[in-house]
Amino acid sequence: MKNKILLFVLSVLLLSAMAVPSMCQLTVGINVGDWFEYEGTLVSWVADSGVPFPPNEYALILEEYNTTDWFRYTVTDIVDDEVTFEILTHWSNGTETTSTLVDNMATSFTMMVIGANLTEGYQIRPEYDWEPDIGFPLVWPARILDPPIMLDVNNETRETNVLDWVHPPDFGYTHQIYNWDKETGIQVYYEVQSSATDYVSGGDYSYTAKFELVDSSYGIVIPDLTGIVMLSALIAITVLIILLRPKKSKN
Repeated sequence: MKNKILLFVLSVLLLSAMAVPSMCQLTVGINVGDWFEYEGTLVSWVADSGVPFPPNEYALILEEYNTTDWFRYTVTDIVDDEVTFEILTHWSNGTETTSTLVDNMATSFTMMVIGANLTEGYQIRPEYDWEPDIGFPLVWPARILDPPIMLDVNNETRETNVLDWVHPPDFGYTHQIYNWDKETGIQVYYEVQSSATDYVSGGDYSYTAKFELVDSSYGIVIPDLTGIVMLSALIAITVLIILLRPKKSKN
């Protein structure tokens, strides 16, 4: 009888383990030595007088996009779900700097790389509480892969994972689009559109920025998304018109 109970318990535990996918099962699709070159672009910036640029600490990357020519991410180490990149940044004034990014495929905010060969509906980030210095926490919903798209890359069609995600509207409107090459899991495109109010000056602002892969040691994951960017910029401008408050007349 005891043996039957033990067998039953072990069976339940095994089925439970099979039913809940573990982030530790992610497959790394890139290798040490691989490199990926990106360009960041500030596509549009519209702001009332008095709004600073960048508008807040969470948008500092906009200034980098506006003052750099390219970024080269080279894989220097891979341990379990963590991929370490050395980043060579080439600034528009001709200088270069280096930095390090440790990107965890299950937990990192940057999401430069996710698991290889993931499918639609996979949860790449769980729901979590974000506690900025505003006096109360914010809950971000889980981020789940959308249906993949096919990109024509160097005369080759490659399947690309997609996350099309709108932040909870706590401070304004922020829309993020991520594309990852499915086979390697490497990020090939990122776009952010945002419209909000600067609470210091009281002015409104809106921007669209993109970060796209332009070269790599693979020579294959180089999408041409110019049309998508132009469409996104148009959407951002439309959202701005809808969201901006009418100005009060000054007496």
